Amino acid sequence: MIVNAKRYVAHFDMLGFKSATCRNPDEAWGALSDLRKCMDQMLNKHIEIISTNTRIKDRILSYIFSDSILIFTLSETPEDFASILVLTSDLFSCSLKNCIPLRGGISFGDFFFNDKLHLFCGIPFVRAYELSEMAQWSGIVVDDIVYANYGSLDSASINSLKSDGSPPIIKWDVSLKGNGKKSCWVVNWPYIYRKSFKKTPPISIADYYEAFESLFGPYSDLAIDVKTKYENTVEFINSSLSGRV
Repeated sequence: MIVNAKRYVAHFDMLGFKSATCRNPDEAWGALSDLRKCMDQMLNKHIEIISTNTRIKDRILSYIFSDSILIFTLSETPEDFASILVLTSDLFSCSLKNCIPLRGGISFGDFFFNDKLHLFCGIPFVRAYELSEMAQWSGIVVDDIVYANYGSLDSASINSLKSDGSPPIIKWDVSLKGNGKKSCWVVNWPYIYRKSFKKTPPISIADYYEAFESLFGPYSDLAIDVKTKYENTVEFINSSLSGRV
C-alpha cells in the first residue's frame, strides 16, 4: 500500500562506519548492533505532554539500512513534531552512550512510502539527508521549515526535553564539508543531556574522543578532516554547556 502525507522525516548515519569496518569488522558489527538496540529503544518509548497530561507513543516509524537510519512520523500533528524531536534526540544520546557518533538532519513535507516493499520517496527525505551529510560534526541539523512549525508546539511542556529555559532548538554556525560555515537551526542536545556528561566542562577533544578510540583507533592516526569533525563537535558542546549559544 502506497501512503502519502505530510510528515517529519529524519535521516541519521554513523560517522566513520566505513573506516571502522575496514579497521575491525567485529568492532563495527558490535557498534551496528548497539545502534539497532538504540533504535528499538527509541521506538518503544513514550513521551509526556505535561500541559495536557497525555502520553504519546507509536507516532513514528523507523528503518535501518546498514549504518543509516530513516525515521518519519505518521502525519504532521504537534504530537508528531514532539515525537520526532524527542525520540531522535534520545536516539542520538543513546548512540553516544554506546560510543557511536551520529549526525542527522530533520525536514518536513510530502513523503511517500510502501511499507510492504520498503520503498520511500519525498523531498523531506532528500533534504534530511542533505542536512545531515553537509555538516562536518556530530549533531542534528533542523530544516527551516521544521523550525517554522515549532511555534505550533509548547516545547516546554515536553517532559523529555525540559531544559530549564534553554530551548531545544537553537541557531548555530555549522561547519560544512570542504569549507565555510552556515547558520542553521540545530538540536541543542548537549544542554538537553548535560547530566549525562561524565566530565565537567569545558570538555577537551581528548576527553570526548576517548570513548570512540576502540572503534576508530588513536586520535593521532585520524585524517585531518575526520579530526575536524570531532573538533567542531566539542566546540558546540562547550558553547552549549556554557550558555554561549
